Amino acid sequence: MKAASLALLLFSTAALAQLGKISINPASKLMQDASGRSVIFHGVNVVYKVAPYIPQRNTFDSQLSLTDAEIDDLVNWGFNFVRLGVMWEAVERTPDAYNDTYLDEVEGLINRLGAKGIYTLVDAHQDVLARKICGEGMPNFYATNLSEDCGNGTAPWLLSEVGVCKSIKSYGFKYDADGNPLIEECQKHNFAGYYPSPEAIDLFERLYYNETGLTDKFVNYWTKVAARYAKNPYVVGYDPLNEPFPSNFLKNLSIAYMPGYFEHLALEPLYSRLFTESYQPADNSMLMFFEGTQFPGTVGILGGLVAPSGFSKPPGADFNSTLHVLNDHSYCCQLSADICATGEPDLSKAADCREWHEKRVATRRQDADRFGIPLFISEFGACLNSTSCVQEITSLVDACDEHLAGWAYWQFKNYADLTTSAGMQSEGFYNNDGTLQDGKVKALTRPYLMATQGTLLSMRFLDDTQDFMGAFIANVTVAQPTVAYLNQKYWYPQGLRFQLSQGKTVLKEGSDYTMDNAQANFYKFKITNSRFNGQTVNVLVNSKETDPIY
Repeated sequence: MKAASLALLLFSTAALAQLGKISINPASKLMQDASGRSVIFHGVNVVYKVAPYIPQRNTFDSQLSLTDAEIDDLVNWGFNFVRLGVMWEAVERTPDAYNDTYLDEVEGLINRLGAKGIYTLVDAHQDVLARKICGEGMPNFYATNLSEDCGNGTAPWLLSEVGVCKSIKSYGFKYDADGNPLIEECQKHNFAGYYPSPEAIDLFERLYYNETGLTDKFVNYWTKVAARYAKNPYVVGYDPLNEPFPSNFLKNLSIAYMPGYFEHLALEPLYSRLFTESYQPADNSMLMFFEGTQFPGTVGILGGLVAPSGFSKPPGADFNSTLHVLNDHSYCCQLSADICATGEPDLSKAADCREWHEKRVATRRQDADRFGIPLFISEFGACLNSTSCVQEITSLVDACDEHLAGWAYWQFKNYADLTTSAGMQSEGFYNNDGTLQDGKVKALTRPYLMATQGTLLSMRFLDDTQDFMGAFIANVTVAQPTVAYLNQKYWYPQGLRFQLSQGKTVLKEGSDYTMDNAQANFYKFKITNSRFNGQTVNVLVNSKETDPIY
């Protein structure tokens, strides 16, 4: 990027909710911006899994676009974060040759988002690894000569019958001219069932343990990507590998029966290589949002079991790292095989789902506290246009508020998602006819403190009463204001009451703080009275239609 262009983009960002490069405060274990404000991210996933691998820019499409007007909508809905799929198969089109045109297009999108105040997490997305085996992510030319059994010989008949070690070839799919099973054929079955196929297991083994040199190739891909986006102020960091599957659990039963074992055995060394060989040499300020496995650490039995993370420490670093964020996903569908039989959790399961999400996020918060780093939930939702979806969203985001975890909804639009349980139904923000799913959007546009003048302590929003409560330790030396996102259309159409207090003292606008709410939905206030420096300041908001909460 040219220096003049970068300066212009930085200037345009300064007036918005966030400011400058994101780092981690070692004392609070929260992310912060360049001015020293605590930052909470609320966002969406944008992962286009097939060619052209990037949303169309100029014309609105209910499932395929991300126009400038839609970016404005994201801002107005309170989003300051996008988890963006930068697909390995799109970056490396032939062995060891990289597609700079695609990387340029991605950076153009990153900069368009950043100019409006939205940060990007670059995600090496995959599901079942390769198109050749009904997935996506890795270049097909690395998925050759794959095993059709899970051990040293033919897989037992019984395992194949229950879907474990069932070869992709045994499904009888029709194939295209490139030797890939047709997408519509793959979608006859839930994509999750392809993970324990012998072909997928073999390919994951190669990736984790450098069989056929595949780990080296993956490191090279990340080295190229990290170098390309080094020093970009709008890139918050990297997600090294989406939902890593724990390879050959039949050859090593400890992987299946010892939660956390695989994370320590295989993922920690892989992520450490990426951190030390790819991320750090390119830009030693980029954050790593590292993920564990979805199985066996989370199991939908006995009401749902969530095991502690198996990582011994942040990969490539030590405890209290200022460059690592613990990253997880949470879907109620993981709780049991039948809970999402209709595509999403039934409303009758709302209490079970809420308990699941609270357990999941609370356990990961304990892990993050043990590591001394922030927590982020980079996928949840994936639900349809229903009351059940609103309940699923609310359960998860309530838990995130309680534990001061940021989040990103899966996902903004379908983007030709070939590995999804939603099929032709829209799990994004728009119906196929282009109408907005208002219930879903309302649930996601909840009030929060997106940037705080000091150290954020707590947040809570009661969606049934529209009451919002937050608390932070004020730091009057921080030059930028606290930004409270308070959506007027969805939550406060009749106006709102706003109050700051310290103990029993109600702060007064003008003498104790300044307020700027000229930008709709954004209340920017700055503590100016040094009397409140280092003190806990409470933020109280409610609708003018209800009785005051103070």
